[in-house]
Amino acid sequence: MTLSPQEALQAFAHRLAAAQRQAWLPPALLLLALSSVFLFGGDRGYFYKNGVHTHDSAKALAIADNLSPEHRFRMFTRQTLDADGNPVYKLYSRFPIGGFALIKLAILPFGEDLSAKIYAARMLMLLFFAAAATLAYLSLRRIAPSAWIALTATLLAFSSIYCLYYSDLISNEVMMDLFALMLVFHGMAIFERDGRFRQLVIKACAALLLGWHVYALLLPFIVFGLLRELVKARSVVSAASGALYRLRRAALSLLRSRYLTLGAVGLLVGVSMLTFNFTNEYFALNRETPLTELPSFRSMLHRTGIDHNPSELFFKLPPWPEFLEHQFYRVGAMALPYALFPSNLEVPHMQYAAVLPRLPLPLLSVILGIAVSGASLIGLLFIRRHKILLASLALSGFCWAFPMRHNVAFPYHSFESVFYIGVALTLFSLGLLCLYKLSGARLIATLSAAALLIFVASALRVSQLNNANQAAEFHQAAIADFEIIRDMTDDGNVIQTVAMRELYGSTNIFAYYLSGRIGIPASKTDVRAPEFVTTNVRLDGLASLAPQNRVAFLYEWNDYHRRIDEIIARADNLIIRSDFDAHLIGDNLLYVKDDCREDDVAPRFFLALYPANESDLPAGRRRHGFDNLDFHFSNQSVQRYERCIAITQLPDYDIARIYTGQFLQLADGSTEHLWEGEFRLAEVAH
Repeated sequence: MTLSPQEALQAFAHRLAAAQRQAWLPPALLLLALSSVFLFGGDRGYFYKNGVHTHDSAKALAIADNLSPEHRFRMFTRQTLDADGNPVYKLYSRFPIGGFALIKLAILPFGEDLSAKIYAARMLMLLFFAAAATLAYLSLRRIAPSAWIALTATLLAFSSIYCLYYSDLISNEVMMDLFALMLVFHGMAIFERDGRFRQLVIKACAALLLGWHVYALLLPFIVFGLLRELVKARSVVSAASGALYRLRRAALSLLRSRYLTLGAVGLLVGVSMLTFNFTNEYFALNRETPLTELPSFRSMLHRTGIDHNPSELFFKLPPWPEFLEHQFYRVGAMALPYALFPSNLEVPHMQYAAVLPRLPLPLLSVILGIAVSGASLIGLLFIRRHKILLASLALSGFCWAFPMRHNVAFPYHSFESVFYIGVALTLFSLGLLCLYKLSGARLIATLSAAALLIFVASALRVSQLNNANQAAEFHQAAIADFEIIRDMTDDGNVIQTVAMRELYGSTNIFAYYLSGRIGIPASKTDVRAPEFVTTNVRLDGLASLAPQNRVAFLYEWNDYHRRIDEIIARADNLIIRSDFDAHLIGDNLLYVKDDCREDDVAPRFFLALYPANESDLPAGRRRHGFDNLDFHFSNQSVQRYERCIAITQLPDYDIARIYTGQFLQLADGSTEHLWEGEFRLAEVAH
């Protein structure tokens, strides 16, 4: 029997109404949507992107891998030797130990399998993303009149580019912190509705073991709560009472306030964790560094802007108007699901080196961010309950961004945008609540289906964005090579990494690949000689100990340097004579300086290659007309052995001109060339 359009519509409405009565359906749809993140993630047992996904992921993995009772649970990326042969740690104790401990537990079962550990850690981050979204739903369900409002608001808010793009970033600073934020929000929702204060305190303490962003949510919640206590205290005191009596009653109400207790407990937990970190650093630095000079303490002062050196900043800190413009851009992007994000709008969040004096922020998104923030806060005036809870959630991102401006403004830290999730959740919740009152639950249930499709489409679009990177194949080969290198060495060996080009993305990668091993910094010559050298430059006339490797080769340290000396002694292709002599030998450019001091290698090296055919340049370099292979002596393409030697592998295309030297970055943003040289090549065949 064929139904008329009107009968079909009525049947659909009946089924929808019946579905609304099924309490299990909204959480089931939420889990269905969140499963798409795992489905589209694919196999990520490698570093598939240069930039933050490589740098931070490798750093967190190295710290977690090195976390052990043997090292007294110190958080460090790598260890080297000092002049006396004692271990020296590159410490990273800025954050609570809880996140790194959980990563350690996730990768512990996989032993020496580097790829499996990366995959396990990525899955852990996706689990934290899914858990954060689930907690957001459960919290909104506590305060919203319909589960469909909570479901729709959660799916729309977590569909943003920042949430999905960074969902598998291995770091205690993003998804773990987001989970911690939502865990405290859930405790706050239960406290506001049911008065269960102990549960809120326990969740706040547990969340603070994972990250500091929790304070950005606790701060407005405690302040608003104390103000409410003051107003309540005044309302029960007679106007005829004396000023001293009213003041005493107000003070007593504050001292007895559970909000004050929450703040005191949170502060105590934070101070305890910082004390653990600082004490660990102090002993790791042989009890010779005062508290105010500890790396973590200096980092804390720098991130908050209390003390910083402008000449040390990677970029010039923008003025307040420009900073606010950038933050409102991020708010606008957070409130717009990525499936609906216009493809022609630039999202300034991915490239480490994409730093401009003024970030190109589309005006439309900035206006959207201002409108979203204003609508969220103004909308709170028209609801009767849970104003403090939602206001704290909406303001939490700003309560972190403004005090931590020196940290948040850094373009490389655009993952901080994730913590504007409170604005998006508040906006969508208030908007859906308004629709609910006007049209009932049936419309919201229909919108939840659309929200599910939007979330899945956004996750798919982000996965396509990630999979477009070409670095994955290289990193997969590097992982296989270093697993062979690890099998041929043990934890007692001293290994030096030499000439590892920036194609790896970060020196933190070597810290992870060689975690547990001891390295030698390039600037040290008076320490115990390493047994091995690992490099991406295959030397002619010297057999690698790992001949099957494709991108990382292993040599005996003495044999490697003996061969280097032979090459330099016979080099007749001197192309530049300056502070450093530059030799072109096959596919490699060697920088050599005798009687070298620390000051000679501290400034950054610049290297510009002008190809014979500009079409050989990478697409991102063609507008400049040259390839930029700048490097630091201390962390890539370097080796020092009785003299300073830097080795740079040249790309595989014909080069017409080489321009190189060293420069200093001045405090005003300008540069000063210390030396420079140029050589024109009629034809260089590789």
